[in-house]
Amino acid sequence: LISEKAAAAALAALQERIDAGARVIRASGPVGNLPGAFVKPAIIDVTGVSVPDEEMFAPFLSVTRVASFDAAIAEANATRYGLSAGLVSDDPAHWDRFIRRIRAGVVNFNRPTTGAAGDMPFGGLGASGNHRPSAYYAADYCAYPVASFEAGAVKNIESEIKGLSA
Repeated sequence: LISEKAAAAALAALQERIDAGARVIRASGPVGNLPGAFVKPAIIDVTGVSVPDEEMFAPFLSVTRVASFDAAIAEANATRYGLSAGLVSDDPAHWDRFIRRIRAGVVNFNRPTTGAAGDMPFGGLGASGNHRPSAYYAADYCAYPVASFEAGAVKNIESEIKGLSA
């Protein structure tokens, strides 16, 4: 992670979830701090566990089992955050329903929810991010800039310059 302090905070947040009833269902060895700011990744089942509604910047994936596709969307939308969401499905109808109903600034299908294309506007909803931080650059990337000059404007400026020197 970014620092040893961040690693310690991530492990404390994980322990808080475990103490509340979350279960580590997959980990690359014992979950714990490695030397420096490294933390081993883990998948944790938080189904039925009241966990803090806070972003956790750590290599942990929280999994919640739900009864249906609609329940999954409702669960995902119940948070005040909305940076990124992902769906793994071969059903295009699910993709359509998901993108129309999910509250997230970035939506991925059949791929990780990390990052976004730098040439697209992206950002979070709610308490995640600050709208679309790359939109300005995305417009630049998608445009073909052309410099243009209007002769009348140049002529007017020349008149003003001549007037100043008189």
